[in-house]
Amino acid sequence: MANRLTENNIFFLTSAFARKLGNQADQIFETVGLSSSHALLLHLVNKNPEVQPSQLAKMLHLKPSTITRLVQKLDRRGLVKKQSAGRAKKIVCTSDGQNTAEEVQKKWEKLIQLKREELGERYVEVLSEMISNALDTMEEKSE
Repeated sequence: MANRLTENNIFFLTSAFARKLGNQADQIFETVGLSSSHALLLHLVNKNPEVQPSQLAKMLHLKPSTITRLVQKLDRRGLVKKQSAGRAKKIVCTSDGQNTAEEVQKKWEKLIQLKREELGERYVEVLSEMISNALDTMEEKSE
């Protein structure tokens, strides 16, 4: 019999699910030398030229300090660069970053397709929508 503390515990279940997905994503992105977090950030910077760190933090539901650390690593690798426009800071992809971002996009698409095959198309859609709505609700309540 399953332990009730783990069976119906949203904290345990979401953490376990996130760890499993994160490990699978990290394995796929090993070939480009990025973690899944760095890969997603690079993808977003490439799709949103001159994005501000605060916008990235909001998109990824992360603290600005976490975005700063992620951007620093991508900057050291020559994949992104920081630009200043007055007081605003913007992040842009370098040409190497754009090439890597294209590879990253293909790997994200492959990973999502694998999850659709494993769990089913509808299941992935509904679960993604529910998690997204829950995150939005939690952020609204914490503001």
